[in-house]
Amino acid sequence: MAIYSPLRSRRLAAQQTEATQRLITFKLCQETFAVKLASVHKVTTLDRLYGDPSGTGVSLTTYQNRELVVIDVGHRIFGKTQQLVPPHAKSLDAPECNLNPIVRFLLILQPEPNRLVGLPIDSPPSIQSIQISAFQPLPDIYRQHGNIHCVSSLSIELRDRPSIFLLDVDSLV
Repeated sequence: MAIYSPLRSRRLAAQQTEATQRLITFKLCQETFAVKLASVHKVTTLDRLYGDPSGTGVSLTTYQNRELVVIDVGHRIFGKTQQLVPPHAKSLDAPECNLNPIVRFLLILQPEPNRLVGLPIDSPPSIQSIQISAFQPLPDIYRQHGNIHCVSSLSIELRDRPSIFLLDVDSLV
């Protein structure tokens, strides 16, 4: 049985509970990006891509015995195409912003019912809960002239965490 304490009750009342947003985060070109967990159908390993001979950033893979459109997230965000290589291949060069990584994961988004789209990512994704008030919109001048696209807002730097760009799933797919 808990003992009622006015001090404890005041301390708990002083702690304001703020709403948080659950996100799937991943790194690309040393930046951290996120999509809302609600728009993610599944995260799986990337098997094989095919059907993009001209390097448009849109290819296909199979998922649950059907074809799944895969959109090169590096191409959409930075305007540069990743070279999507199979998971068993090894990369010998690792520059700071390598858009030719070994892609190992496939983030399967569900932007609308009965529609799935895959995003290949080169780092293990993680789930984070971030306070909604931490997200601030990007300045308009950055959106117009910046070199990162499909971003809806940016989280401020929280203690011991890098800034996180929140991706706009509709403009991404």
